[in-house]
Amino acid sequence: MRHTLCLLLIIIVCRIACFAQDTHFTQYYATPLVFNPAATGLFDENLRLSNNYRTQWSAVGVPYQTVSVSVDAPFRFRGKSGLGVGFMFLHDKSGGTKLVADKFMLSLSYLLRINQSNVFSIGLQGGYVSKHFTLDGITLPSQYNPETGYYDVNLPNNVTDMDMSLGYFDMHAGVAYSGKFQKVEPTVGLSVLHLNAPQETYCNTNSKLTPRMLINGEVRILCNKSWAAIPHILTTFNKKTEEMLFGALAERQIPTKAITSVFFGASGRTSFSNFDAAMLTAGLTFYGITVGASYDINLSKLMQATNARGAFEISLIYKLKIEKKNYITLPCDRF
Repeated sequence: MRHTLCLLLIIIVCRIACFAQDTHFTQYYATPLVFNPAATGLFDENLRLSNNYRTQWSAVGVPYQTVSVSVDAPFRFRGKSGLGVGFMFLHDKSGGTKLVADKFMLSLSYLLRINQSNVFSIGLQGGYVSKHFTLDGITLPSQYNPETGYYDVNLPNNVTDMDMSLGYFDMHAGVAYSGKFQKVEPTVGLSVLHLNAPQETYCNTNSKLTPRMLINGEVRILCNKSWAAIPHILTTFNKKTEEMLFGALAERQIPTKAITSVFFGASGRTSFSNFDAAMLTAGLTFYGITVGASYDINLSKLMQATNARGAFEISLIYKLKIEKKNYITLPCDRF
C-alpha cells in the first residue's frame, strides 16, 4: 500500500511538474523574482511591489490556485552600478489532495550599469520551501467495499511510514540584460532554478529536483508617440521536458493624469509535442499601478473535459519613484 500511495503522489506531482514544470504564470513578466533572481532591482524606479493570483482547472475538479508576492529595490552607487535586494513569497495549492507549497525566497543581484542605456545583472536567490498534503476526502484501493461496490472513506487506508510534509533549502541563479536604443528596448535573461538539486520526497526515497533552465526575452518597440509593440517569449527546459510561452502585447499611451496607458495582446503555450493553451491579456496603468488580467483557453488533449476552460490570472505591479528635490541656496549676510 505504501508503494500504491507513492504511485498516486507521483502521478499527481508529475501532472504538475511535467506539464507545468513548476509553478507557471501566463503573465510571467509580472512576476520577475519567480523566474530570474537577476531581475531583482532591474528597473529605473526606487521600489517595486508585485502581486499575482492564478486559478486553473476549476472545470475538472478542485481548482489549482497560486499566489505570488514580491518586493524589491535597487541600491545604486553614485547613480551607476549597485545592488538589488528583494523578497518573494509564493503559495501554491493543488488539486483534491490539497497539496500546498509555500516558498520564502531572498534575492540579491549585482547591477552593472555600463551607461545610461545598458545594464547587466547577475543574481542569486535562496530560501526555504515547505510542502504538505492531506488524504482527507481521498480514497485508496484498500478502502473499496466489495459488499456495496463503492469506496468507503471510513475504512482504513493502510498508509504507514510516510511523511505528509517536507521542507528543504532551494537556490536559484540567473543573469539578465536590459538596454535602450532609441525606439527599441530589449530585455533578455537566463536563469537556473533548483541549482542545489534539493531532496524532495514523501516516501523516504532518494528523489531530487533536477536543475531547470529558463530563457526569457522581450523587446519594447516604439512605433510612434502613442503606440508600442512588445513581443515576448519564455522557454524552460528540465531533463526531457520543455515548455514555451510566446506572444505579444500592444500598448497605447494616454496623456491623462489618472490612466497613463492601456495594453492588450495574445500568447500561446506549447511544448514540442503538445499545444497547451491560447491566452488573451488586457490591462492598464493608473497612478503608477499596472493591473493586468488574462485568461487561458485550454487547447490540449484535456480540452474534452475542460470544454476549453483553462485558467484566470490577475497581476498587479506598483513602482514607486522618489523624485529628488531641487534645493535653492539663498545668500544670508552676516551682521
